[in-house]
Amino acid sequence: MPRFATVTVPIAAAGLAIAVAAAAASACGCTRPPGPLGPNAGLGADDATDRHAADGAAAPADVPQASGDAGTAAPPEPLPPGLAGDDTHPVRIFFDEGKSEMKEIARPVLDTVAERLRLRPDEVLRLVAHTDDRERLGRSLDLARERAAAVRRYLEERGVDTVRFIVDARGEYEPLGDNSTDEGRAANRRVDFVFERGR
Repeated sequence: MPRFATVTVPIAAAGLAIAVAAAAASACGCTRPPGPLGPNAGLGADDATDRHAADGAAAPADVPQASGDAGTAAPPEPLPPGLAGDDTHPVRIFFDEGKSEMKEIARPVLDTVAERLRLRPDEVLRLVAHTDDRERLGRSLDLARERAAAVRRYLEERGVDTVRFIVDARGEYEPLGDNSTDEGRAANRRVDFVFERGR
């Protein structure tokens, strides 16, 4: 009989531990996933859009909240076709040599970008602006900033809040194409759209 008692005590203790853990899990106040992350670190301390969500902070009113069962987030609205954007198929527009004005063909792309930002209010947009190596020698970063600013103005006119943009001018320093050819230089005169989580 004593041997039986020494065996049942550990079993009872294990059962008690499981019951305590289950009670603690059911009492958790976590009813929704944590808020969105801020843009990647190291992107410029003075950038007004580099805002990080504090733990426990209430989500903005326009961010879709959890629906249905506790802990189940509402699925995001579907994106317009061709605007997911990834390393293989990035979203980008191109510019004429030495110009910061957008081509007419770029406007439908920008309208779709504005729609994506409307559908995804928790995203911010990094405008990564480039030039070829012959444009404005010694001032390629200025031209890159002008291109990003033109894109930003267009999107702001379509209702996108200015705090949702991060301007990232890289000038001639990250070519996509070969600068020794016309085709390569044309590929380098671009603004890439990088969508990031942010608040």
